[in-house]
Amino acid sequence: MTATPRFGLGTIVKHRDFGRGRVVAYDEDRYVIVFPGGDAKMVAFTFEGLQPEGSPGDPDLDRIVQAVRHVLGDHGWLDVDLELGKRWVGGTLRLIPGRDDAQAKDIPIEVFLKKLVGVRDKLRVLEQKINSHPSLSAEEKLELHGYITRSYGSLTTFNVLFANRVSWFVGQGDKES
Repeated sequence: MTATPRFGLGTIVKHRDFGRGRVVAYDEDRYVIVFPGGDAKMVAFTFEGLQPEGSPGDPDLDRIVQAVRHVLGDHGWLDVDLELGKRWVGGTLRLIPGRDDAQAKDIPIEVFLKKLVGVRDKLRVLEQKINSHPSLSAEEKLELHGYITRSYGSLTTFNVLFANRVSWFVGQGDKES
């Protein structure tokens, strides 16, 4: 009998070793779960040490909800409130154009961080998919990981928004402390 998911996409789960995380994707028999600090793990559907926090959701319904959210541009799978530095809560990002005849654009920092977290989470899922891809050679995997690492490097400017260093983007020349 083939294992099926017990938890829907977006479900907050507690892993006995890694703590609290969010189910962000599936493959044939495993969840992709992102934990605080952005650590993405593959966990078998049959793993007993994984429990939902609250409702386990409906995997089929949640896939539909995720697809609708994706189309609408809502990519925030992690709780931004847990990641945003306290000094930025309630703040605004102001984009000021270089021309006097153009209007400035204000964006709530929470909205901006939610989109950044969505990009980060998708990069992490992509890393996991590359790692587990059956037909990519080691050299091809290494090349693709290089692009992902350089993408993280391009996003390091925004690390100032995060409450914890473990949530930071880390590029090729950066080292985590």
